[in-house]
Amino acid sequence: MNITNLLILIAIILFMFIGQATYEADIELGQERDIYNFTESTLQWNYNITNSLNTNVGNDIQILEYSVPMERFKNILYKFVDFIGYSSFEGAKVGIEYGYTHPEYDLKFFLEFLIKILLIGLIISIIPIIIPLIALIYLFFKGIYCLIKKLTDKKK
Repeated sequence: MNITNLLILIAIILFMFIGQATYEADIELGQERDIYNFTESTLQWNYNITNSLNTNVGNDIQILEYSVPMERFKNILYKFVDFIGYSSFEGAKVGIEYGYTHPEYDLKFFLEFLIKILLIGLIISIIPIIIPLIALIYLFFKGIYCLIKKLTDKKK
């Protein structure tokens, strides 16, 4: 499993926790809200980001042969930012709505499981660094030992 996918799963589970906490707070206050309309009205991605970026960022390269490809690249970059932003907001909505409508589920197990997988992956990725580090530390102390031995032999 890719680390990005793991982080996305952790984020969705965290949003489910937010939905469950919102449900519990609403129950304590004695009210219940329509979570779908609430998330739709409060969590919105700004679709006009491309227009605002186009007007705020000037064209730094004024050479004719580079102006058209730079404009194309800027359009691709802005649409990619819109895609990532829109996707993350929709994922957050799904997590909050699921947590709000299913407060009886214990999601702590899944979060702890994913964090353990993340830590195991981190430890596995650090193992190739640990072996040369131990060898360097061994050689460092071996060199100090040999230097002290050589200095004490000269004094005798």
